[in-house]
Amino acid sequence: MLDLRQVSPVNWFMCWLLLSCTLITLLPDSLFTGAAGLWLANFQLLFILGMVASASYFLSHAAIMLFQHLFYRKQRLVRQKLLKELLDYLDAGEKAVLREFVIQRKSVIKLPVTEPAVKNLLEQGILTYAYGEPNEPGLNAIKPLMITIETRPLLTFKVLGLNPANMTEEQKNMILNTRPKYAYKQLGRN
Repeated sequence: MLDLRQVSPVNWFMCWLLLSCTLITLLPDSLFTGAAGLWLANFQLLFILGMVASASYFLSHAAIMLFQHLFYRKQRLVRQKLLKELLDYLDAGEKAVLREFVIQRKSVIKLPVTEPAVKNLLEQGILTYAYGEPNEPGLNAIKPLMITIETRPLLTFKVLGLNPANMTEEQKNMILNTRPKYAYKQLGRN
């Protein structure tokens, strides 16, 4: 719900100007008699200009909001297309890192950010820091990472090189053996 305390004073003034000028301009002249009617007749052009100025102010705000909406929508579509292309050209190490999220069935995994595959996924926007950007940059830092929200719908078993229904035990073991060494350390394995 709109909080009226957050509306700027300029918007309040323009709203008041639009309503008052519109009412004064559209009301019939027969309602105003005497000095008030004469004064309104003399300044009717100013009321019309005030109505036009305030209406154009609100129309320009609406045009800006429409432009922003269209720009962000186009930007989101371009970003999604770029992510889709990036996911098509992942190397084996990067696919292994992403498979860890599926294998461990976790949304947040601690990974070494200096590892080339992890670093590349972070730079491309496929992975992100789970609890915000870390303050202390460590050379061998292991940080909690997660797959970005934009990437999640694009990740499929096909992209990750998985097909659980048609995989033999040998293929499953091969995938488990190609897991990064740091993934085993996280699970307490050697």
